[in-house]
Amino acid sequence: MNGKFKLAAAGCCAVLIALAVAGCTSQPQPEPAAAPAAAAVAVAVAPQATALPTEPPPTATPVPPAATDTPMPEPTAEEQPAAQMPPATMTELADGVYHYFGFFGSSLVVISDDAVLTTDVYNFPRAQSLKAEIAKITDTPVSIIALTHEHYDHVGGTGVFPDATIVCQQNCQQAFDLFMVAEVGDVPEVDETFDTYQAIMVGDKVVELHYMGPGDGEATTVVYMPEEQIVVTSDMYEPRALTHKNWVHDKNFVGTRYILNTISEWDLKHAINAHSQGTDPIDLYENVDYYNDLYDAVSAAVAEAITQAGGAYGAYPLYDTLPQTLELEQYQDWVNYDTSFPSHVERMLLSIYHGD
Repeated sequence: MNGKFKLAAAGCCAVLIALAVAGCTSQPQPEPAAAPAAAAVAVAVAPQATALPTEPPPTATPVPPAATDTPMPEPTAEEQPAAQMPPATMTELADGVYHYFGFFGSSLVVISDDAVLTTDVYNFPRAQSLKAEIAKITDTPVSIIALTHEHYDHVGGTGVFPDATIVCQQNCQQAFDLFMVAEVGDVPEVDETFDTYQAIMVGDKVVELHYMGPGDGEATTVVYMPEEQIVVTSDMYEPRALTHKNWVHDKNFVGTRYILNTISEWDLKHAINAHSQGTDPIDLYENVDYYNDLYDAVSAAVAEAITQAGGAYGAYPLYDTLPQTLELEQYQDWVNYDTSFPSHVERMLLSIYHGD
């Protein structure tokens, strides 16, 4: 367990990017040995940390840390970034708070005198790049990695930070157990889990982790810094683009809509999403409109079909017809609309009708 701060816990993509990294995702690594309404309890993680003042939760069961954290080996030549890979950037969003963008992925980085928090590090080569960029700012090692969800393309590379405590919503471990059975490879050992809310102190900065239900995956976590007005989500939306049809099959569109609507009501200066370099909240707000419009159109069709058929089974024929007939013309200029909008209609229909 890292000794840099305390965690305050309460019991209240996946978009896979085709990285221009030869072998970055194909070569398995050795297995490593709305605002918050919930209360929190202090879990001792470091002598410097201070728990947020909260009321005792009705139930809270601290999860013991994992026993070991095995560093990953040095990358092979095939794992090195290709020449066309854009250079990594580290952009300061607030005092001691940064947005790292590299290998087509985003990480929040929060730095204090004696602690460093980051979000998803994705894979081994990218984690090395992130580590090098952080070292340009501070000598303090990364002491906590907060995972945004369980998907394999986001959770690898944590062995590059052997002193870090790995935090993930409690549904992560179920997926990781399946990954390990399937010998997927670079799956982290989770040190701390939470149910619906956890607050982490990094120096005097508060980093909140929120679970509002499934979105992209079953452990969808929103990272929020209320004082700095920064929110981080993964694989929930893209700027004026539809998630490609290949990556929507396990995405709960009703849950995604709920999460985006909730965080759009927060005070925001920056909205970081997993695979975009920009942080303008307008991208979030436009996607809120998209998911609301899609939900309204699909739910109206479901209601009409059920009424006409005189029962719930009347909606089943929509699976064969609605994805090919429904249009939202106001989004036709968005990337992937022509190829992926029918899949979005299908997923929203399934989410409304089956709840997944």
